[in-house]
Amino acid sequence: MTLRNRIAGAAALIVLVVAAGVSTVLYLSYAASLRGRVDVSLIDAAQQASAIAQRLKESTSDKGATPVLDKPVTVGSIDVQLYPGPVDAGRPTRFGPLDSRDAATAAGAQPAYFADVRYDNQNYRLYTAPMPDTSVGALVRTSRPGNADDGALRNAVLLLAGLTVAAALITYGAARLAAGRILRPVAELTAAAEHVTRTRDLTARLGARGSDEVGRLGAAFDTMMAALDESVTAQRQLVADASHELRTPLTSLTTNLDLLDDGAALADPEAPALVRAAREQAGELRQLISDLVDLARYGETVPHREIVRLDLVTAAALRGRAVEADLRPCLVYVDPGAVEHAVSNLIDNALKWSPGSVEVLVADGRVSVTDHGPGIPDEDLPHIFERFYRSPTARGMPGSGLGLAIVGSVTHANHGTVAVHTNNHRSTFTLAFPTEA
Repeated sequence: MTLRNRIAGAAALIVLVVAAGVSTVLYLSYAASLRGRVDVSLIDAAQQASAIAQRLKESTSDKGATPVLDKPVTVGSIDVQLYPGPVDAGRPTRFGPLDSRDAATAAGAQPAYFADVRYDNQNYRLYTAPMPDTSVGALVRTSRPGNADDGALRNAVLLLAGLTVAAALITYGAARLAAGRILRPVAELTAAAEHVTRTRDLTARLGARGSDEVGRLGAAFDTMMAALDESVTAQRQLVADASHELRTPLTSLTTNLDLLDDGAALADPEAPALVRAAREQAGELRQLISDLVDLARYGETVPHREIVRLDLVTAAALRGRAVEADLRPCLVYVDPGAVEHAVSNLIDNALKWSPGSVEVLVADGRVSVTDHGPGIPDEDLPHIFERFYRSPTARGMPGSGLGLAIVGSVTHANHGTVAVHTNNHRSTFTLAFPTEA
C-alpha cells in the first residue's frame, strides 16, 4: 500500500470511528426523546380519563343502560383502561391482576408510576395513576405498544449509518487528494533517489522550496547529492592526480633499476649515482604515499580535539630545524598531532623557498610562518591549497604538491582559518585556531 493510500485510510478510519460515536450518541438521544414523548402522551391520555368516563355515561344514558367503564378505550395510539373504585388487589386486567401497589395508587397512597410489561408476545409501556377529578378511589391505566416507534428508530439507524459511511468515504477521497498534493515532493524525492540508484547520476536535483518538513527534506537531499557529487569528483581527481604524480618517480626508479640490473653496469662509475637516484625516487614515493594517507585521514575523519598549548605543539614541529622562533604560551582547542603536522609542512615549505631565513611566531591562538623568498604570484594564490597543485616555478623542485593541501585540510577540520600575505620579498602563512572548547 502506498503512503498516500495509508494516510487516506487512516484519516477515513478516524472519521469513521468519530462519526460512529457521534451517531451512537445521537441514536441514543433520539430513542430517549421518543420514550419521553411516549411517557408524556400516556400522562396526557390519563388526564382525559374523567372526560372519557363522562362520555361513556352520556352515550348509554339515552338508552337506559349501565355504562361499562372498564372496557378499553383507544385514544390515538394509546389504550385507556378505567377501573372504577374502589380498587382492590387481585382484580383481573388484560395485563394481569392488579396488585397492592395499584390499590394504593388508586387510593392516593402511592404516586403514579410507569412500567414495561410483556403481554401476548409484545412489549407495552404502561402508566398507572389515580383517576383525576374523582374521590372514589378509581384507577386509570394507559398503555402503548413498545414497538410503535420501531419504524422511526429503524429509519434513524439507516440514516445515521449512511451518513457515517458517506463521511468516511468522502474523507478517504478528500484525504487521498490532499495527500497526493502534500506528498508530491516526497514522490519526486523517491523518483530522484531511484533515478540515482538506477543511473548513478549524482547531478540529480529537486530544487525543493518551502520551510516545512518536506521542503527541508528536499533541500537536504539536494545538499547531500551536491556533497556526494563533489566528493566523488574529488576522489576521481585525486586518483588521476596521484596516478600522474606516481608515474614520474616510478618511471625513473624503474629505469635506474633496469640499468643496475645489467651486470656490467655495476662496475660503471655512475652506478653509485644511479643507486642514490633510485633511493631518492623511492623516498619520494614513500613521502607521496604518506601524504596521501594523511590527507585522506585529516579530510574524512572527525579529529580528536582537546585543549593544548599551541606554543608546545609548534615547538615539537620545529625540532631539528634552524629557524627564528617566538613562541608565546596560548591555549587552543585542536587535534595536536594534526596541527603539528600542518605547522611542520608550513616550515618545510618556507625552508624550501628561503633556506635559513624563516621566522615562526605563536601568539593568541595563531601560528605564523614567514619566509623571505620570492613570494607567491597572484595567479597561484587561489590554488596553493589544492591537491597536487604546483606553480610553474616549483615544478622543478622536490615535492608532490600535497603539503599545503594537508595544511588546508587540517585547518578546516579543526575549525580554524588560514591566511596568506605575500609580496616580492616575503610570504607569511597564518593559522588561527579556536581558543575555547
